[in-house]
Amino acid sequence: MDGESTEFVVLPVRVGEVPAESWVYAWIEAGRAVVYVGATGLDPRTRVWLHLHDGDPDVGRMAARFDRLGTAELDVLAMVVPDEVSRASVRDVLGARLAEEGFLADDAIVDHLQLPLEPAPDAVELAERFVARLRAYLAQGVPELP
Repeated sequence: MDGESTEFVVLPVRVGEVPAESWVYAWIEAGRAVVYVGATGLDPRTRVWLHLHDGDPDVGRMAARFDRLGTAELDVLAMVVPDEVSRASVRDVLGARLAEEGFLADDAIVDHLQLPLEPAPDAVELAERFVARLRAYLAQGVPELP
């Protein structure tokens, strides 16, 4: 494996648990439109896997509700949410901002989103940061897979 780098991850387990993280994420179809916006306390790779493989339609939401799953080219963009900010609030503000910007697909799964009456400034700031990163992602087009 000369010339290749290997990455390692250390996962601390303390008192029988791994530290919780908060994430918001968006499923993007073919680099064009967002089809789902979510929030999770799991590593985003684990949450994506659950979306695709869990038989419970509330957990495997994409498998249960996204009709084009078998044919669509999808990417998931995820962002860490600091502990002091509600990931659900960021998710909801993000969903509203994506709708305002015209980034949501016509058939986007968004019925789980609720816009807070007065969103926290931190949630708004993080949602804006996500929208900016999404714009940059969409500007690059659909990346080629290795």
